[in-house]
Amino acid sequence: MMNTRVRDSRVTDEQLALEAAHSLAERSFRRADIPSLRHFALEFGSRAGLGASRLSDFVLAVSEAAACAVTRGPCTAKLRLWASGARVFFEAHGDGLTERGPGRPDEAEALRRRLLRQLCDYASVESGPEGVTVLATIGVM
Repeated sequence: MMNTRVRDSRVTDEQLALEAAHSLAERSFRRADIPSLRHFALEFGSRAGLGASRLSDFVLAVSEAAACAVTRGPCTAKLRLWASGARVFFEAHGDGLTERGPGRPDEAEALRRRLLRQLCDYASVESGPEGVTVLATIGVM
């Protein structure tokens, strides 16, 4: 059950650098949709001007962020990708509807957090009662 929306316009400033975004792509997803998100991120990153090595990092980071967002069990999540200046940003948020609920990250989630911080110029992973939210950015270079 994926829902995709792409828009090329200014949007509200509810997230880091969204106000100055020159393109925005959004997609709802579930855990089984993560492989198709890689292609979605690849297309977006290519259009945003990411070079080959940064594009690989971006696709892997988006995939790991999506996995973090749905790590707490079956839920619907949303992925947002946008570009602003010489940076691409992404945010993945899972709704947190699960039997496990919020809590301490398990080993797989902790590994994903470390990998995100290695791949990205900035990465934040927040877990709470509303679910898991990942916000990160990579420079276009």
